[in-house]
Amino acid sequence: MKKKLLHSWTFLRKHLSIIRIFAVSFIVIMLFVDDNSFLQSFLYDRKIRELKKEIEHYQGVIENSQQQLNELRSNSENLEKFAREQYLMKKSNEDIYIIEDSKNE
Repeated sequence: MKKKLLHSWTFLRKHLSIIRIFAVSFIVIMLFVDDNSFLQSFLYDRKIRELKKEIEHYQGVIENSQQQLNELRSNSENLEKFAREQYLMKKSNEDIYIIEDSKNE
């Protein structure tokens, strides 16, 4: 009986160490190595947050541009003002002087 228990205990100890090795290996693989690892998942989540911030930024830019476009289409004075300020356009009998502020440099 003792011999049988000793044999069972030895068998169990031997296999428990193998199970531990597999468990540790599995944990290491899941944490660091696998494509679906926790580390990779964290990096993907961070990238998603960054991309969502970019989406919000560009949606704001699009809204501002659409508002500006509507203003330009609705009023010819706004169109002329925009062309003068942004593209330095002028009428044939005008001169343009650009004054730079030294504080902005």
